[in-house]
Amino acid sequence: MSVHQKIATTERKIKAAFIYLVNEKGLSHITVKDITEAANINRSTFYKHFIDKPHLVDHYEKQFFEHVNKMLKVENTNQICEQSIEEMQLQLYSKINKIIEYIYDELELAKALIGPNGDPYFEEKIKELLRNILNSDIELIKGNINVKNYIPEDYAHEVVISELISVIKLWLTKANPEPPQKISEIIIKTRYLSPHELLGFDNSIPFEDQLATADHENE
Repeated sequence: MSVHQKIATTERKIKAAFIYLVNEKGLSHITVKDITEAANINRSTFYKHFIDKPHLVDHYEKQFFEHVNKMLKVENTNQICEQSIEEMQLQLYSKINKIIEYIYDELELAKALIGPNGDPYFEEKIKELLRNILNSDIELIKGNINVKNYIPEDYAHEVVISELISVIKLWLTKANPEPPQKISEIIIKTRYLSPHELLGFDNSIPFEDQLATADHENE
């Protein structure tokens, strides 16, 4: 086995041990000793790769965001300055899909980091990433259409981003999560459907009439 293969094997062991321990004990409760024992390696071997546990966590999270930002940089290079709503939808779908695909590739690590036993700051970092995507896309179309703020912009953005995070977290908790393309389609649909439509109500029929029909059927 070559040196590079040995390094890759050791890093896979450390990563697998880290994911297992975060799920079992919680990030705040695991130690370097726990990781080395679970990975079946010496402490000296661990320290050849990482300074300490915070460095390990930072490595995984930094790797995640560097990869995503690299993909988004390519998307932004191909993005035109003046976009219609339809073009923005396609561009947004492409960006969301790339993020979801990468999360799917790193599914177990993502589950561990964003889960209840993981890093509480990881979710905030993802929200900031999504906030930057949303803001940049909105700025591109503001000059082409009339933008009307029905509620203050900061509240509107927070609602959109929080809903995105909630959908992603629900997806990650599933035993058999949907394929990336499917969950990306679901996320995009939530952006353009009203709450009534999301709950299955037909907006072509007045909401009061739908409630009256439902009450009548339940009698």
